[in-house]
Amino acid sequence: MKVLLVDDDSDLLDVTSYALRRDGFNVIVATDGAQALRRWQADEPDVVVLDVGLPRMNGLEVCHKIRQDSATPVILLTARADEDHIVQGFRLGADDYVTKPFSPRQLSMRIQAVSRRGAAMGEREPTRELRVGDLVLDVESHEVQHGEYSTQLTSIEFRLLYLLANNVGRVVASSRLVDYAWGCDGGDVSLLKTHISHIRTKLGLSVGGPSSISVVPSVGYRLTQAGVDASAKEKARTDEPIPLYVADPNEDAVAVGIS
Repeated sequence: MKVLLVDDDSDLLDVTSYALRRDGFNVIVATDGAQALRRWQADEPDVVVLDVGLPRMNGLEVCHKIRQDSATPVILLTARADEDHIVQGFRLGADDYVTKPFSPRQLSMRIQAVSRRGAAMGEREPTRELRVGDLVLDVESHEVQHGEYSTQLTSIEFRLLYLLANNVGRVVASSRLVDYAWGCDGGDVSLLKTHISHIRTKLGLSVGGPSSISVVPSVGYRLTQAGVDASAKEKARTDEPIPLYVADPNEDAVAVGIS
């Protein structure tokens, strides 16, 4: 099932899209209202999950425009107790709403529920993959295919590559990579550099090649894939919820929800 997830909070978008892919959804992301409409028209998702407070066109306007042309199920993300937006959203044709903060599991179940009711729902095979150029990331197994070759990454390596792939062409700050990969377990820039080096070696990503992970000194890292364009992404707001992490007895830490 294809889900369009729209939110201008980069941290929430990263962790929620990761969790939904683990549940078998094919996730497309957008960070503002105008981009959301373009992705909806181009990708024809089965369900749209839409934050109300979006730049360039708020979620209610996007919902209204979608409903004018389609019966695609729409789930609104709203601030807690924001009753006016909830009521207005239902009047504009929204199918359900989820209040922040929320758990990805709750959102996953809401998506499945509205998709069963949605007349536009099609029978599609679920996918747990993120495809970027010639890279294919399997969210369930942490296996990555690069061209004709595949390799197994550790949990830390996979989360780093996943965040870079989900932001292909953009520079991702080192601090954001550390927070996403290690959470409360105390990673640092030195460890980050080591793990990036391991990823390059395992996948054969040469610096300066058509597929590469390059460093931007004193800023962060960028994944480049030949033929893949990346549009500008809104900077994450510092006052929004951030991912929570719990210990994985097999190795590192895994994202489990939103605080």
